[in-house]
Amino acid sequence: MKHNMSRYAFYSLTVTFTILSVLGQVSTSIYSPFFFDLATMYDSQVSIIEQSVAVFLVAFSLSQLTSGIVCDYVNKQKFLFYGIIVFIAGTLMVALADEESTFLIGRVVQGLGGGVGVSVSRGLSRQIFSEKQLNTSLSLINIAFAIAPAIAPLVGTIIGESLGISAIFYFVLVMGLLALFSLFSVSSILSYFTPPVSDNVYSNTLVLIKSTIVKLVSVGMASGLLYGIVFCFITIAPSMVMQQFGLSKTLFSIYSLLATLSFVAGSVLNIRLTSLSPFQKFRVSSFCLAALSVLFALTVFSGSQSGLVSILAYCYIAFFFIGLAMPCSVTIMLGYSETSAGFLAALTGFFHLTGAAIGAYVVTLLTLEPTEAFSLATCALSIASIAICFTLKKH
Repeated sequence: MKHNMSRYAFYSLTVTFTILSVLGQVSTSIYSPFFFDLATMYDSQVSIIEQSVAVFLVAFSLSQLTSGIVCDYVNKQKFLFYGIIVFIAGTLMVALADEESTFLIGRVVQGLGGGVGVSVSRGLSRQIFSEKQLNTSLSLINIAFAIAPAIAPLVGTIIGESLGISAIFYFVLVMGLLALFSLFSVSSILSYFTPPVSDNVYSNTLVLIKSTIVKLVSVGMASGLLYGIVFCFITIAPSMVMQQFGLSKTLFSIYSLLATLSFVAGSVLNIRLTSLSPFQKFRVSSFCLAALSVLFALTVFSGSQSGLVSILAYCYIAFFFIGLAMPCSVTIMLGYSETSAGFLAALTGFFHLTGAAIGAYVVTLLTLEPTEAFSLATCALSIASIAICFTLKKH
């Protein structure tokens, strides 16, 4: 059946899966330029608003792991509907929140719903697409996955300054409704192409866990900590860049976009470096990132002036190496099994988002100046990652 899928059906499904995959990223990045405004609105501290990123990521990572495991045993299409409804409910809570506690709870609910879309759509993609179609679909989704969080702050700035902060969250609500409509529109296609639930998933997954659990955890932790550096920047950047240097929200959004382009450039280089294995590229890029982070931290704590140029230069180079390392880590993880790829994809997402939550939360706990907190957190994360990385062996 896979090979009889029309181009219309293929692209309709890919668009739907893309929207489902980027909902979580957009809902997090779109309001980052307004951390200070939200703190004022709720008569709260900026650190509390910054922690909304971390609590979302914790919920998102747990949801992604759980839904990735569960979806192999249930109707994936219905599971997706439930996930979108939960995300919409959380978005309504955030949009209507009149105090910080309601805002944070809404972010948790958003994360629980958003994680379902990522894992389950990946599982469906593997089941209904041919190998060539799967490669094309995932490539398109990955492009959107990288670009969406970069464009979101700029979109949020335009909406927030024109219509008010609450309008930002109503925009996210519209995206959730669009995802629900898209899923309804392709429901007949999904019903036709989705195979019945396999009876051997449980036994295959148990064998995989027993034979490779240490390796899976090691690779997942090493790559997740690198992802944490990205969210260190996302969380502390408004304080570190906007407040310290007095940049406008628009200019801040543009600088954030350039950081994502650096990430994309690293991913493109990963494709080009065919002479090196994913394992080699992951190690080399992790080592370069650790050396760069230590150098940046020494510069900051030595009393040298940390100007905007030096901060952005570090961020862009760091994002480049992370963009090179992350696809390699996913390739390594998925390489451990073909039959349990859905479980491995969920496990990969869990470690990445757990690392992101650690990075986002730790940087808010450090009672230091924003630049010092950022440099110390990224240095610790990169050193921990490379320490784990060098215990790994090729499989």
